[in-house]
Amino acid sequence: MGSLSEVNSGSRIGTALLAAGVAIYLGALVMLLVTGNTEVRFSADDAKTQSIWLLGLPAVAGLALAWLVPPREPAPDPFAAVDTRIRVRQSWTLAALAVAFATGLHLAGGDNLWFLGLKAVLLLLLPVALRVVTWREWARADLSGRWIRPLPAVAAFVLITYALDPAAPDPIPDPVTIAAVFVLNAVLEEVFYRFWLQTRLESLYGRWAAILVTSVVFAAWHAAIQGGNGPVVDLAAAVAVIGVKSLFLGYLWSRHRNPWLVIAVHGFINAPLAMWLAMF
Repeated sequence: MGSLSEVNSGSRIGTALLAAGVAIYLGALVMLLVTGNTEVRFSADDAKTQSIWLLGLPAVAGLALAWLVPPREPAPDPFAAVDTRIRVRQSWTLAALAVAFATGLHLAGGDNLWFLGLKAVLLLLLPVALRVVTWREWARADLSGRWIRPLPAVAAFVLITYALDPAAPDPIPDPVTIAAVFVLNAVLEEVFYRFWLQTRLESLYGRWAAILVTSVVFAAWHAAIQGGNGPVVDLAAAVAVIGVKSLFLGYLWSRHRNPWLVIAVHGFINAPLAMWLAMF
């Protein structure tokens, strides 16, 4: 627990982070509009582009329904009883590792081997080795009654995403590749960004400050693999597309604390329904 001065400090920092996060999203949108880059790539595996307005639609619809259909009771804060100084150290160590991952991937030019190596080391091995996280955190997730009420938001997100791009990619990846991508991306990324980083930031600085910070650092590394228009525009596009999807994932996690549901939605983003159906 924290003292009154620690609480006040956390509130001030939370307000600053919230303002900075909103400014980054607005700045990204303005950058894309001014430069005329409103058609952006939405996948590292596909050169096709789509309007940022359409790409943001599933997440906006999901966010609206997630807000309209709240959980029966507020999701618990699993770190409420942890000393404030420990939470601060853990949060900003994880945030630094997230920034290091995005920076390293940009310097490596999005190379696949560097991508896998940096992800394994910075998002998994170092957090565990530095003892800022523990796998026992999964036991803190309260899944009772947290399946039904988030489903309308998830359904809206999935259905609109599929309606916008129903075609399966060509060629279709084999099942082993899809499973590996699911574990390395959907599972590992949700564990690091949502379960470890966002939850701690929420406990210190509030829901939306945490969601915005997590979404920005999550979007930042995607610019290295989905770009092609220069680092500034690529970063703006990543925030406007991947960052908005991350807002939905972060809000879903914050409201319902259901790890399996968030992982499933992330898995759908990486391998949409058409890909799964095309395998059979």
